[in-house]
Amino acid sequence: MKRVLPKSELKALSVEAEAKGLTLNDLVGTCEKFGVAPQDVLNELSVAIAEGYLVGSLIYDSCDSVMNGIIDAIVELGMTGVLPQPAFALYQAFDQGEWIRSNDPPETDSGETYTKPLVLEVMRALND
Repeated sequence: MKRVLPKSELKALSVEAEAKGLTLNDLVGTCEKFGVAPQDVLNELSVAIAEGYLVGSLIYDSCDSVMNGIIDAIVELGMTGVLPQPAFALYQAFDQGEWIRSNDPPETDSGETYTKPLVLEVMRALND
């Protein structure tokens, strides 16, 4: 996956996504400024969130909030074409950590137990 967005732009997008969510209209300025398609912005942002989560610089709750904040834009794209990948797969991975299953022991960290292996799988496939 080709990366073109600077870290500062990805950080600004993640803050906005976590605070109020992002729609495709919210991505227009970034797309025009850097000459990229909306799916590329969503994919780069998702990968940056996943990488931060895996190295421990971002906590699960923040990552999950960002991914929840971009799902509307992901779905909007999916309605007119194909869901952007790996953005959608990473959204689904973080979604799995949002609840404790009935058979989990009380001390279960659902992000660690369910999300992390899925994020690792998506990132490995992306890097192959």
